[in-house]
Amino acid sequence: MRTAVAAFDVGGTNSRLRGGRAGEPDCTELKVRTADHPSLGALLTSCLDQAGLRPETVVLAVAGRVPAHGAVQMTNLPHWPVFESAAFAAEHGIRLSVVNDMTATAHGMADLGPDEVRPLTHHDAAFRADELLAVSVGSGVGSALLDGHGVVRTSESGHVAWQPVDEFEAGYLAFLRSGSGGLEGVVTVEESIGGLRGFDRMYDYVCHAAPPAPELHDRVAEARRTGSAVAPLITAAALAGDARAREVVRLFAALFGQYLRGVVLVCLPAGGVVTLTSGVLQAPGVAEFLCGETEFLDRFVSPGACHHDLLAEVPVRLALDPLVGVRGAYRLATRDALREGQQAD
Repeated sequence: MRTAVAAFDVGGTNSRLRGGRAGEPDCTELKVRTADHPSLGALLTSCLDQAGLRPETVVLAVAGRVPAHGAVQMTNLPHWPVFESAAFAAEHGIRLSVVNDMTATAHGMADLGPDEVRPLTHHDAAFRADELLAVSVGSGVGSALLDGHGVVRTSESGHVAWQPVDEFEAGYLAFLRSGSGGLEGVVTVEESIGGLRGFDRMYDYVCHAAPPAPELHDRVAEARRTGSAVAPLITAAALAGDARAREVVRLFAALFGQYLRGVVLVCLPAGGVVTLTSGVLQAPGVAEFLCGETEFLDRFVSPGACHHDLLAEVPVRLALDPLVGVRGAYRLATRDALREGQQAD
């Protein structure tokens, strides 16, 4: 059976598919490990085959820049060949739109109801706001602004540099620039704390000074051997009281809060609402640990710094739906399909 629409949210670690008929509630969903595929085209084809979908309209949300010519190189998968969207669409007989994954996330965020977000700050404005900023820390780090006119403005904010503010963080920067960290020149926020490699690097830095507990070490070693993410292991260990894991999460929280402060000052100078759409933060108890046991909110507001009064009034929320990205992509695919149908009539 030929279905009307399909949407993909392709991340550095996991990828999701949602497909169905435009305007109908029922849909098919699929989650796969991104690294199990040799290319973006192979991933799309495999997922559609597994789900039994033959869509007419497809929206593809990717972690990476989307040039006007539509040739996409995934940011976190540089070994993948460039994806030629026009050639893929012609080969499969589909209408294909490619958007940045944060564009999809912002559109998905706009659909979240009051029971699908959790306030992380003590104050919270009216649920709807003119300016909505989506910020994600998953395999990569990124942000997108949904303005009062429904227009999404994405950025590559995760690739800006960060500034250490104490000796521990200065040591981390030096570690990243050393042979152990493997980075040179500008060290970005994503390289420092992004889920694909950031948690590995923070873990190695913390354990460079003091050895981890054997149980955590064994779990991390096994995850690395199998190519699994270490971030969930570290956050779970931190919540369970592991000292080294707590240091890692506190380092993550400090750098993340500092990054979030910079993004808000650039994107929400007149105020607005921030929604975090992060798989790292959506694990049970992690957001509460960040807000209650780390410098995350202090670094975000930075009391005494210029414009701390603005930052102190900006509500920060956590999206509870882990599918917000593919949800937004599906919303765009449905919109495109309905528009095509109206034009055909």
